Amino acid sequence: MRLSSWRKAGSVAGAFFAPRHVTGTITPNLISAGISTATVLVCCLMFSPQLGLISMLGAMTTFWEADRPLWARVRNSLLVSGSLTLAMAAGVLVAPYGWALVPFSALVILVASVIYHAFLLTRGPSPVMVIYSAVIGAFFGADAQLGWRIVGVTLVASLLTSVFLLVPLVFSPHAPERRALAHARIAVGTYRGLRGNGGGGEAQRLARDAACQAVNNAWLTLHSAWPANRGLRHRELVEDLASIQRGLARAILKAQGDARDLPELSTPAPAWGGRPGWRYLLGHALRAGSVEWFTSWRMAVAAGMAGLISEAVGIGRPYWALMAATIVINQWTDRVAATRKAAHRTVGTLLGVGVVWVVSAAHPSPWSSAAVVVICMVGQYLLLPLNYALALIAITPMALLTVAAAAPGGSVTPLLAERAIDTVIGALSAVAVTWATSWVFPRRLVHSQSYRAAEAVAAVERADEGGTPLSSESRRLRTQLQYELTHHLNILSRAVADDPRLADLASAEHAVADRGYGALARAWTIGASGPDPLKGGVWPIGSRD
Repeated sequence: MRLSSWRKAGSVAGAFFAPRHVTGTITPNLISAGISTATVLVCCLMFSPQLGLISMLGAMTTFWEADRPLWARVRNSLLVSGSLTLAMAAGVLVAPYGWALVPFSALVILVASVIYHAFLLTRGPSPVMVIYSAVIGAFFGADAQLGWRIVGVTLVASLLTSVFLLVPLVFSPHAPERRALAHARIAVGTYRGLRGNGGGGEAQRLARDAACQAVNNAWLTLHSAWPANRGLRHRELVEDLASIQRGLARAILKAQGDARDLPELSTPAPAWGGRPGWRYLLGHALRAGSVEWFTSWRMAVAAGMAGLISEAVGIGRPYWALMAATIVINQWTDRVAATRKAAHRTVGTLLGVGVVWVVSAAHPSPWSSAAVVVICMVGQYLLLPLNYALALIAITPMALLTVAAAAPGGSVTPLLAERAIDTVIGALSAVAVTWATSWVFPRRLVHSQSYRAAEAVAAVERADEGGTPLSSESRRLRTQLQYELTHHLNILSRAVADDPRLADLASAEHAVADRGYGALARAWTIGASGPDPLKGGVWPIGSRD
């Protein structure tokens, strides 16, 4: 091979494995890695290293909305612990019926994905963790006694991790709220500064959307502090955020040619943002034209296809094929990005299988295997934000050694070929479904969301004609409009990436967004009367559910 060919191959490999630095991820990921490691080590001491390693799944509760206030963190941890445990228990119950594995997995994927995308409004690891729990339960459920022991270990691990997650708040109880407000202040400042410096239309629009999203996330964070939202410190945080949003409203109105002065904050703040009611969220997710429904049924189809192919080929157990397909397609990304992710998944897994083969050749003791799993777990936390293929080199040994340690016989060798072949089947299935659904559905998703956003804008404008922006109905409508706008241009950008022909829709969709944010901002210009929303427990941004 010529030197130029080697250089070209090296350049391609370098680009494939090139890490992308994401600012602000190292420290929180190290903290999460420390918490997960502590959980795994404690469970290994409690249950033995062979069984304790399976606690890895519960230990990853750290991925779920960890940067929330105390009581939100408690509620979230209990919900995640219960979801992981119930999903695994369902897998154990289904395990004796081999024919039911693929349809059961597809159903779990569909339900878990819809619920996840409908109700998780901030940070989470995708619904994959719940799905993985169900698949692991089915894997070990062939031995019912072992399966139920693993369910118990997972419950203990997730609850233990939940306790560890509360420790940082002992030293800084309001740190999540302060961080959310700081992020909102920076985002709004960036938008206002861009306007003042004559930033271009597209850059200004992106900065406005980012500022509105940051302010909305801050409202969600303060809102989730309930029931600890009655003290002076919480009131100060609410007032600070109302001031930040007032500045954002002023900037939006000025950008649209409205130079009116806004009322001072002594006037009750007609804030927008927060969380719509659960009926609205579920109804939004179950629409035929919603991204939530599109993402969910596509995952189920890809996983079902991969599972059936794996069974037809005679692999024996289609668990890895199901998971590979689900993970590759668990978000709506464009065809090129999905294909790249499938390639990362395949290459990283194959290299990880090689690492496992080397480790198993050394015949490690149970505690040595536990040490390797912990090292890989820390590597996963650090590498996942940087490069997916590199992260898989750590994730694959972590998963295979954990499963092998708890499985009867304790040998990892039989799993190596299954993992490699099933990963290829799952990745190819996900790519096939992605390409097959990328020609028609993006346009439908854009049109559906455009209609929803336009209807929400019109509803707010009709309500504000009555001059009562602080009424409960007006607050509810503004909350729903903010939610629709959060989705609106994000869906457009993803659709254009998937189908560049949709770029001609941009001007009309930008007009809808401009009108929507203008409607939200104009609420501040209307003279309002009524109770102070910062007193008496009246929340200024919508319903608590």
